[in-house]
Amino acid sequence: MQSWLSETKKIPSLEAEICFQIQETFYYGPDNFSDASDLERLADKLTPPRIQLAVPSLVRTSEALGQEHALAAYYEQIVRMARHHKRPFNSIRHYFWLRFWLWNPEHEVHVSFPWYDSFSQIDRYLKALAETDSGLVDHDMDQGWELQTYSDGGSLHFLERDPDADETRLAISVPRNELVRQVSELRERTRIILALLSSSLGADVWTSYVHAEPTFRIEQP
Repeated sequence: MQSWLSETKKIPSLEAEICFQIQETFYYGPDNFSDASDLERLADKLTPPRIQLAVPSLVRTSEALGQEHALAAYYEQIVRMARHHKRPFNSIRHYFWLRFWLWNPEHEVHVSFPWYDSFSQIDRYLKALAETDSGLVDHDMDQGWELQTYSDGGSLHFLERDPDADETRLAISVPRNELVRQVSELRERTRIILALLSSSLGADVWTSYVHAEPTFRIEQP
């Protein structure tokens, strides 16, 4: 048994969500810029999707389900702007990044996943979370971030650290069954949304890292 498990703070629940990031502007300048003002000067305004949002800069899957056409329209304008300014996909891929949330606002707890940008990265973790009922669920680390997840005694334990500073950011545990139920619904909901977005745009740029230039099926207005 991991020694840190006995030190985790018990909280009643965590909410699991995958979010689409919404930007206010489309930057079309050079990738390497010398003047920070270029970020505003060399940018076009983006129209946000017509979806009622709890957080203006994020569309949760629970908000996007049934509103995929509005989210697709937001991404279509990004593709059109990229074509107009002759920007390759590598310069705009960050507009299509996803974010994974595990949080409990009432208890001011947020498990972070700063290096997970695609659904395949997120789903690898979700699959392990759903299928591992005992023992180590996952252990991952990257620059300034480390997360261990462990299943024991009907609870899921999370230890998030900054390995560079040797600093613990959080050590919590929650009941497993409810979170696993949420995760199952989240995975299915996300697959439905991504399938519809991919069909609308003619390319899937959310599921995995895109190496080749995608061929979007977008007509000019």
